[in-house]
Amino acid sequence: MNENENITFFIDDENNNNENEKQLNMNEISMNLNEILKLDYEIKNKNANDNDLYVELIHYDLNYTVKQLLLICEYYGISKDLKNNKCNKTDILNTLIIYENNIENMEKVNKRKTLWYYMNELKNDKFMKKFILWN
Repeated sequence: MNENENITFFIDDENNNNENEKQLNMNEISMNLNEILKLDYEIKNKNANDNDLYVELIHYDLNYTVKQLLLICEYYGISKDLKNNKCNKTDILNTLIIYENNIENMEKVNKRKTLWYYMNELKNDKFMKKFILWN
């Protein structure tokens, strides 16, 4: 090699830019996919929740009388408006379902369900049923 010879080299930025663009595209695709998956999850969750509400509504409709539903509403402290407005069974059911599925009421709802369960257990016991006055 001669000292007077020049060394020449070229930097090909085009390949580097393509790699950066590919990486950006992959990030964008990944973000879009995550958004789609998140929306899909939310839709499935909403549908499952709607199904649960429907099942609960049918359960109350088939297994409870208006008087029993009003007793539950009375426990929650929401029966006064229902009685004053002379609501029908559908209105009572809707009010009850909305109340029981409000996250702020979960503690009271769980307590009510537990107490109702105990009352039914006592009612169904041969010995204890004579001590229970429960409709």
